Amino acid sequence: MSNSEIPTKVKNKELVAKRREQIVLAGIKLFSRKGFHETNLRELAEEAGISHGNIYDYVGTKQDIFFLIHEFINNLAMEKINRSIKNIDDPLDRLRRMVRIEFDLMYEWSDAILLLYQETHILDKPLLKALLKRERERVYRFEETIDECIKKGQLQNLNSRVAANLIKSMAETWVVKRWDLRGHADRMEMEKAIIDIISNGLLKRKTSALSGAEVGELQGKSVFIMNAGTLLGKAISFSLLSRGVRLVIQLTNEFTEEREYPISQPEKWNEAKIYSSHDYGPMTPELLKQIFKEFGPIDIIIHDLGMDNKRLDPEKEKGSGGSPSIKDNLDCAQILATHIQKEMRNKSSGRIIYLAPWAWDKDLDPISFQVAKAAIIELTKSMSRLLADVSTTVNCIVPGYIGGVRPLKAETERSSEAISNIPMGFIGEISDVLEALNFLISDKSKYLTGQVLKVSGGMT
Repeated sequence: MSNSEIPTKVKNKELVAKRREQIVLAGIKLFSRKGFHETNLRELAEEAGISHGNIYDYVGTKQDIFFLIHEFINNLAMEKINRSIKNIDDPLDRLRRMVRIEFDLMYEWSDAILLLYQETHILDKPLLKALLKRERERVYRFEETIDECIKKGQLQNLNSRVAANLIKSMAETWVVKRWDLRGHADRMEMEKAIIDIISNGLLKRKTSALSGAEVGELQGKSVFIMNAGTLLGKAISFSLLSRGVRLVIQLTNEFTEEREYPISQPEKWNEAKIYSSHDYGPMTPELLKQIFKEFGPIDIIIHDLGMDNKRLDPEKEKGSGGSPSIKDNLDCAQILATHIQKEMRNKSSGRIIYLAPWAWDKDLDPISFQVAKAAIIELTKSMSRLLADVSTTVNCIVPGYIGGVRPLKAETERSSEAISNIPMGFIGEISDVLEALNFLISDKSKYLTGQVLKVSGGMT
């Protein structure tokens, strides 16, 4: 039995679906508050905004409504899972994403889930059998993914049916044991603990040599870095790759001999998916859509608006037509904002970090530098308000004078002047920016959005 097999007197399928959703939401609210047996159909009709007589056009009994609640939750879960794992080839990454979706569901619909646990026994045998069949189908999605992980040697050889049920039960703990957990754990802790146990067990983990952060914290998450060819962009990408993320990077310029320090494409980037301007053209809304389509859902977006180390001489570079200017990078961020917002609204949570031009860029074009810095801060605040309702945080990092891995020409020639403008009296390190970024993409900053972190030694 399914939603479509529950009798209805109405032939318009869209109207049936709309009215039944109204009835389902009313049922969740009233059954959870008053109890299944104490709620009558007249109250349900009133709560759903349907006349008492008309409710019988869409459902026959309260059992029908209870079954439809399960169908609603199950269909929602399957839709989110299918969208989340689209184009994800690695089965372990798919498994982690499925866990997050399952937990998101437990968090967002906890009243409905608890209701299903408490009252399933009220269903007649045919309805109960149909409900359990649908539940089995959902558990099987976990089961088949676990089997793939075992075949690839990513998980130990175990009973996948047992493992699938254990994983699903861990997510459901947030609902069935909420009387013991509320006030002692939050949603992010629970989700992180479940994924950590699946990925690493309960053994103490090693730490990343680059950032000192726990390696498993971001494992399996998808990160998209735009304009990743800068010194800061490369450092961020290397740090994130060491922490087990799925990385996609967009390069607005190529690694050529024209740079001050000629370098080839870093070998470590072989682990990432690369969209270079040479092969795909400049960053546009169309390319953004292509990346989301080919790479799948993105958890974290990092957009670096700074320059690369090729552009060091303002007079020589003026009008060169080489790398994009500060203004180009700002225009790109503004054009993409609406499209990024649309994509991130399809997720239940996420992170967006804007990396403002760093202080060395001021020497290239002082006016554009100040305009870009002010504009990206305002864009951050605007985006944070627009995405707050889907738990996507949007923050900005403003780097001051940061030392390169190898000294830039600008750093060598202007370090004394730069230091005189820094209240702390010394040039920062790339690791200072990395630590700020690590904080903003970690669970520790889950309630922080629309903020600007100035990693500048006290410079305004």
